[in-house]
Amino acid sequence: MAAIQLDELDFAILRALQKDGRMSFTDLAKELNASVGTIRNRYHRLAEEKTLTVFGRVNPEHIGLNVYAHVQIAVRPASRIDEVAAEIAAITEVSFLAMISGDYELEVNVMCRNNQHLIEIMNSVHKIDGIFSTKTTMYLRVYKIAQPDLHLVRPLETKNWSEN
Repeated sequence: MAAIQLDELDFAILRALQKDGRMSFTDLAKELNASVGTIRNRYHRLAEEKTLTVFGRVNPEHIGLNVYAHVQIAVRPASRIDEVAAEIAAITEVSFLAMISGDYELEVNVMCRNNQHLIEIMNSVHKIDGIFSTKTTMYLRVYKIAQPDLHLVRPLETKNWSEN
């Protein structure tokens, strides 16, 4: 998929919203020295293009999800990867799912209440047609969960973005 063309103002809006996703258009406009209308239009375009999704991140431990595990899954035959991935994606406890290279085809993160809950999830995963084997690693402590640092693709510049 080709990258969507974004300019400096788009990146500035994305950076600001990464820091505070609840920031108002008025506050964004003040911070970025742009008009409220410009910010509103850019925000809606970024959302329509699915470049931006604003959501609330919940701390899993604060709501009773105390077991966080990483699961690698081998799929046989390999032609079932997409079907297996679709079934796994439907599991509520799955917070991340990706196709990977190496000894396994899929990588999954799950959040569970406790060890028994994880066992129940893994038992249901093992029943999915096409799953050959799994390797589960429990996270004992998570030190960082983050969004991508936009400075990696575009350095920060300060400009006046008001459109007349």
